[in-house]
Amino acid sequence: MQPAQNAERRTLSLFSRLFPVNRDLAIKSIFGIWSAYFLFVSSRILYVPEMNADALFLQRILMTIICITFTWMLYRLLIAVRCKGMGAAIFMLSLPTMILANLIALIDQIVFDHDARLFDFSYLLEPVDFASFDWTYVLDEAFTRYFILVSWGALYLALSHSKNVQRMMEHSRQLERVNRASELRALRYQLNPHFVFNALNSVSSLIIDRQNEQAEKLVDDLADYMRAVLTGGAQDMITVEQEIAQQVRYLEIERMRFPQWLHYFVDIEPAANGWSIPALIIQPLIENAIKFGVSGADQPLNIIISARIEGDRLRISVANDGRVEIPPAQPHDRAAGTGTGLTNIQSRLRALYGQNASLLLANSKDGMAIATIILPDPSLIFQDI
Repeated sequence: MQPAQNAERRTLSLFSRLFPVNRDLAIKSIFGIWSAYFLFVSSRILYVPEMNADALFLQRILMTIICITFTWMLYRLLIAVRCKGMGAAIFMLSLPTMILANLIALIDQIVFDHDARLFDFSYLLEPVDFASFDWTYVLDEAFTRYFILVSWGALYLALSHSKNVQRMMEHSRQLERVNRASELRALRYQLNPHFVFNALNSVSSLIIDRQNEQAEKLVDDLADYMRAVLTGGAQDMITVEQEIAQQVRYLEIERMRFPQWLHYFVDIEPAANGWSIPALIIQPLIENAIKFGVSGADQPLNIIISARIEGDRLRISVANDGRVEIPPAQPHDRAAGTGTGLTNIQSRLRALYGQNASLLLANSKDGMAIATIILPDPSLIFQDI
């Protein structure tokens, strides 16, 4: 196995030295164009009888190899000036290519100017008698070979340019993905301090009220919650089921602070449980529901978390008792709202889905403030319309 691998490495190394730029493109185009020419010329035997057809067949093989070699020389000339602009490439397809085409035509005359026997190429070592050349044939062959070389050169330059453009576009898309992922992760980490700040306020309130046992339990629950959040910190996308489980932990923590005032309900469509969503995406909505629903209220606060699949979209809603003021929408904002939490959600959705996702705020007729996140299929991540 080892000798075979070494031989394969040597072959690849040889081809890399012969074709240092666009290797596959150069090899396929050079061999392809001259193989097609060889088959076309050889097919004449089907309708034009030839003497010494076997010997002519070998001579054509020899000339095809020579043409491939000269085309490789043109390839090396083109890659030598690839950094000097299109003008240098056009120049290489003019005078230098004419010289190569004339050399091919002269060699063609030498090869086919003898009625050689099969496998007899000794005449190639004899002195060349230019006076016996059919110069009309030479000029015709020079023009034909020049046309083929220029056609190949133009094709190679066009395909090479197209390949470079595709490579740069792919590189640009990769950079865009990296930039968006970095922006998304920064926004994701922005949530943790925001949440910790609110959670510590809850602990502080219990301590001030001398509810030490509840405060101790809250700290333990908070530690468990943060452990779950930070353990999954490397996961920017989680399932709806995982997200809801994390938010239920948070609500249990908050309910310790407001045992008589906070009630929550979860209504998740079974088909939505496996849908991938950004981690902690509804955390700010629940925080806002508690912050604005409990403060100044003389009635218990009800929070309803629901998730439904509608067509090819996922709709996640967080509703709470009360009303929300909806200011006029700003340009490029799919939802109007203020505060770190809502701004963070909008920024994360924009970074992940472009214009394919939205955050909506509304008031229902039964006295509920509703915040809804509408997400597309996870395959549309990092794709803009």
